[in-house]
Amino acid sequence: MSLPPLHTLSLAGASGLIHRGDLSPVDLVEACLVRIETLNPALNAFLHVAADHARKQAEGAAAAFARGEDWGPLHGIPIGVKDLIDVAGMPTTAGSLFMRDHIASHNAPVITHLEAAGAIVIGKTHLHEFAVGATNVNPHYGPARNPWNPALSPGGSSGGSGVAVAAGMCPGALGTDTGGSVRVPSALCGLTGLRPAIGAVSTQGVIPMSGTLDTVGPMAHTARDIALMLDAMVTEAGQPYVEALGEPVHGLRVGIPTDDLFWAETMIEVAGLVHGAADVLHDLGVALRQVRLEGVEDTLFATGVIGLVDAALYHRERLETHPEMFGEDVRARLQRGKARPALDYARAMQIMRMWQAALARLFREQIDLLLIPMTPVVSHAISDSEGVAAAAELLRFTYPFSLSGLPALALPCGFSEDGLPVGAQLVSPRAHLLLAVAHAYQSLTEWHLRRPALEGDVPPAT
Repeated sequence: MSLPPLHTLSLAGASGLIHRGDLSPVDLVEACLVRIETLNPALNAFLHVAADHARKQAEGAAAAFARGEDWGPLHGIPIGVKDLIDVAGMPTTAGSLFMRDHIASHNAPVITHLEAAGAIVIGKTHLHEFAVGATNVNPHYGPARNPWNPALSPGGSSGGSGVAVAAGMCPGALGTDTGGSVRVPSALCGLTGLRPAIGAVSTQGVIPMSGTLDTVGPMAHTARDIALMLDAMVTEAGQPYVEALGEPVHGLRVGIPTDDLFWAETMIEVAGLVHGAADVLHDLGVALRQVRLEGVEDTLFATGVIGLVDAALYHRERLETHPEMFGEDVRARLQRGKARPALDYARAMQIMRMWQAALARLFREQIDLLLIPMTPVVSHAISDSEGVAAAAELLRFTYPFSLSGLPALALPCGFSEDGLPVGAQLVSPRAHLLLAVAHAYQSLTEWHLRRPALEGDVPPAT
């Protein structure tokens, strides 16, 4: 059988080939390692490559198949892991100088779950220092670079995971999302990515930014990929997410906010592509409704306060004893969090409760999902990216839905005239519904099939 270039495969596509016996996990892992060796010096997606570990695990996965064992859809699938999630025997640097020599002694539970399902950790991916930022411009380890244009940021803080998947170094990866750190790099790298509901996936064994808002989420090419990963990651049993992909979407009510926050300063191209995604959903039989989001402007203040105060609390000893070891933008954000008065934090928590109640009413009475842009702009240039200002811009549309505690999904919805990916954001109380709608959308569109042209790529036959 003639196989497509392995670096172009989705996670589900690779899984299908492995389960049919047309692709060995050993060959898939080796292809990913070659891809990493070729591209990582330029793109800086991985801070640590676990080549020997991955090869050994792949050999074990192949031997298990030969014995007739099947560990599930992730059997033999290599994944990247953001380098603030513990993997036993591997570094956990959190992209910082403070932890540059730290080796994890135990797996985070999410890694244990994924490995039990057959996934193979191929390496630890780059991130914005301590996940406190949105560009992945890291003064200690260099910037991760967007494979669609290496002069640009991939977004952050899970930028390395986004680069790794988009560049074909692995078919899936883990990120963390506090204010938007899975969703933003997914959008800017042309991927599907999910921020699960608070508490749906364990954050134990993960270096925190904010214990109030942190989540761990999957990043891959398609909604099916995300469902396969999420089924292995969740902490509570329920309807498998992959089963939700076949749920009908006809008649669902999708709200499109009219609030100026989402449109007044958004690039015309971005707004147009998101409205184009709404048109596709309408073609699928979805009912589009205009809605107002009561209190949405206040959520920017509240999410910023909660996230940075929580982060400053976690790093308080480092801030007091060795502030010079932080990058300039991260130090500035942490010091801002440290300086916040208690009344600001109390007000932020009150806003969170009111916002969650307002959204609960909206989803109960008017709509099933929300559709908005993921970011107001396409990717920033690395050379003139100022971390604090960039975070404020890139996270403007993700902050409200971090504060909501609800699942939110990044959905590739087109490309700018400059060839840069644009993403839409879907929000719903039900992650199953997000995946069903995203899967239906991807059945009619091909944005998720596009891959960046990189060194050594062979153009597809025509």
